[in-house]
Amino acid sequence: MKGLTRRDLKKEFDNIYQVSDKIPNESLKLSDIGKENDGYNFIQRNIVDLLINSFKNIQPLSYLYLKKGEFFYAVKRSNILVMDDITRFGFIINDFVYFISYNPYCLSYFNIPFELLNSWFLYSKRWGSAEEIVFNIYKSNLPSLHLMPLHSIISDFDDQKGYAKPQYRDFLETKFNHAFRSSYEDEQFYDDEKYFELRCLLDTRPNDDWSETGYQLFVSSHNKERNVYVVPKANVLGIKKLINPAEAIDRYAAHLFSRAEGEFDFMQFAEDF
Repeated sequence: MKGLTRRDLKKEFDNIYQVSDKIPNESLKLSDIGKENDGYNFIQRNIVDLLINSFKNIQPLSYLYLKKGEFFYAVKRSNILVMDDITRFGFIINDFVYFISYNPYCLSYFNIPFELLNSWFLYSKRWGSAEEIVFNIYKSNLPSLHLMPLHSIISDFDDQKGYAKPQYRDFLETKFNHAFRSSYEDEQFYDDEKYFELRCLLDTRPNDDWSETGYQLFVSSHNKERNVYVVPKANVLGIKKLINPAEAIDRYAAHLFSRAEGEFDFMQFAEDF
């Protein structure tokens, strides 16, 4: 498994605060702090309970590992006056570091399963293994609301002009019975009602791995049923629908947290559609 360990965290950051520590106000930097959302009090006030209690009944296997994990808030001081400090928070589980991005406004996503909105995304917009001190903007190996489009995740999906290759476009339009957004540059595809998208919920591959391996999970922009779809080994033509996405993701996350050997098989939860 690729990622930062406890030792790496201590090496990369200048200060690491635990849940019982008093984090200095000047060291706190969350992505969304405002009058409606007091981020400072959020992180000072029972943050571990706020982050993980909702997992107990709807992501029970993940909850067991998170409950045993160690919360941290880390600060890497900037030596440049015009640059902010780098701050990260999350959990250390079985010696590996997992980062969380804070965001309390995620419940409005109409295409994400309710079980995920009320657990992984109740107070956050992204979870993931910490492979570097900065986030990968494209993907994460745990649930994320960055939701990058399919063509950003599957390296062979577009042609040289940036359009979905005909074999993929035709296949997806038949599968979903809807016109597919074949380009993000051509204005004719800007009609969100006319064209649907697939956006990535998580990718089991390491952040720098774009090979035909792992499993990529997607949600559709036209998805009132809140389905989650799995693409095995970056093969779009093998796309399936997850039968029980909440259970599948819970079991996968527990597999990841446990550092179990071998790759978790999402296809055991998949069916054709």
